[in-house]
Amino acid sequence: MHPTALELLIAEVSPAVAGLSVKDARLDATTGALHLTLAARAPRVLTLAPEPPGVLFVAPAGRQPGAAAGARRRGRAEAKRRGGRSDYSPIVRELATATIEEVRKGPRPSAVEVVFSRSDSGGRTRRRALLVELNRRPGLSLVEPGTGAQPEADAAPAAREAPPAPGPPTVHWRHDPQGRLHASISAGPPTSPCEGSREFATCNDAAAHVFAEFGVPMAVERLRHRLLRQARTEFERKARAAEKVRAEIEESARADEYRRLGQLLLSRKDQVRRGDVVARVLDYDNATAVEIPLNAALTVAQNAEALFRRAKRAERRAEKAPARLAQLGPETERARALVEEIERADAHALGAIEARLAPPERGGQAPRTADGDRARFRTYTVTGGWQVLVGKSNRDNDVLTHKVARPGDLWFHARQAAGSHVILRKAGTGREPDQAAILEAAAIAAYHSKAGTSKRAAVCYTEARFVRKPRGSAPGLAVVAREKVVMVAPKLPEA
Repeated sequence: MHPTALELLIAEVSPAVAGLSVKDARLDATTGALHLTLAARAPRVLTLAPEPPGVLFVAPAGRQPGAAAGARRRGRAEAKRRGGRSDYSPIVRELATATIEEVRKGPRPSAVEVVFSRSDSGGRTRRRALLVELNRRPGLSLVEPGTGAQPEADAAPAAREAPPAPGPPTVHWRHDPQGRLHASISAGPPTSPCEGSREFATCNDAAAHVFAEFGVPMAVERLRHRLLRQARTEFERKARAAEKVRAEIEESARADEYRRLGQLLLSRKDQVRRGDVVARVLDYDNATAVEIPLNAALTVAQNAEALFRRAKRAERRAEKAPARLAQLGPETERARALVEEIERADAHALGAIEARLAPPERGGQAPRTADGDRARFRTYTVTGGWQVLVGKSNRDNDVLTHKVARPGDLWFHARQAAGSHVILRKAGTGREPDQAAILEAAAIAAYHSKAGTSKRAAVCYTEARFVRKPRGSAPGLAVVAREKVVMVAPKLPEA
C-alpha cells in the first residue's frame, strides 16, 4: 500500500473505531486476517489483514467481506488440527473485552498500531498496542504503546515543498511472471504497470474491496507457492541421490580395473619415482603403455594400497547401490507426482496437502508424504506385516527415537558401529512380533550401519522406553538399557 494511501486509510478508520469495545476476536485461517467485532449501536467489524494484500478496514457487522462458510469451516478444522491453538491465540485472548482507543501509524512505513486498553480482575487498566506489519508473516504482535513511534518531523514548513494533493483511492492489480496475483492501493494513478485498476470514494472502501476480491486468491497462491517450494526441494534431493547412486554403480564396475592397476603398480615400482603424479609403465605384455594417476605425496606402495581400497569401496557399492536405487526410483516419482498435484490443486485440495505434509506434533507420528509413507525415514515391511522405520541422518535418528517412537516399539542399532536408528512399530497393535520379524529388523539396522559390508554383525535391540538421550549430547547419541543382542547378516527385506 502506498504510504499516502495508508495515512488516508488510518485517518478514516481511527474515528470509526475509537472508544468501541471488542465483543469477539476471530482469526481467519484462510487469509490470516484478524476480525474484531466491536460493540456499538450498529455493530462494526475491524478487519486486520497483515499478509498480502496487507490492508485494514472497518465494515458493518454481517456485511464485511471475508472467507466463505467453507473457508471458516476449514479454519476451525485447522485450529483443531493444531490442538485448538493458533499462532495469534495470545493476541485473541488479550483483545477479548478490550476497548479500542485509536489507530495510528506504526514505527515503519508499512506498520499500523491499534492502541487498546483492558481492565484486569483488580480493576486496573492497562494500555497495549497491536502492531500490524502489512505484507508480512507473521504480521501481528503485541507491543507497548509508542515503543517504536515515528520521530516527529522537524518544523521547517517554509523550507519544504508541499506534497502533491492525493488523488482518489485506486486499487491496482497484476500478475507476476510466475503467475502470482498482486494487488495494491494508491492515492492516485499507478506508479508501475498494472493489468487493471478501479477508483473508490474512500480508502476504507478500497481496502474492503481488495480483501474481498483478492484476499482469498492471494492466500491460496501463497500456500501453493510454499508447498511447491517444499515439494520441489524434496524432488530435487531425491533426484540428486538417485544420480549419485547411479554414479556409484558405474564406479563399482571398475573394481577389477582398480585392483589390477594396483597390482601392476607394485610389479613395476622400480619404474616409478616418489613425487610423480602419473606412473607410465608397461603392461604385463611388456608392449602396451599404461598411465596410472598417483598421489605425489604418497609412496608407490601407498598409492597401490589406495587403489586396492578404491576397488574394495567399489565392490561394497556394487552390493548396496542396486537396492538403494530401487528404493529411490519410486520415491523420486512420488515426489514428482506431488509437485504436479500441487500445481493443479484447488484451494480445498491445497489445504488437504498442507495437512498431509505438516510436521509432527510432539509425541505424534512423523510427517507423511503424498502416498502416506513417513517422510524423513526409510520404511520397510518385514515378516508378519510389521512396519520398520529407519533414520536417514543423526537428527532424523533423534526425531525417530525420541519423538516418533512409542514406548512399546522395538528399537534396533548395530552394536559398536555407527549407523541408523531403527524402529519396529508394535505399540498399540496388541500383538508381539515373532523372531523372524525381529531378525529382519536387526538385519536392516546392520545394513544401514558401518557394519553393512560384514558377513555377520551384532545388533542390539530393546523397547524404545529404555532408550534415552544424555543431556546436551550430540544428535544421534543414545544410551540403551535392558538390551538384547542378535547376530545377523546385513540385508534388506525382499520387496
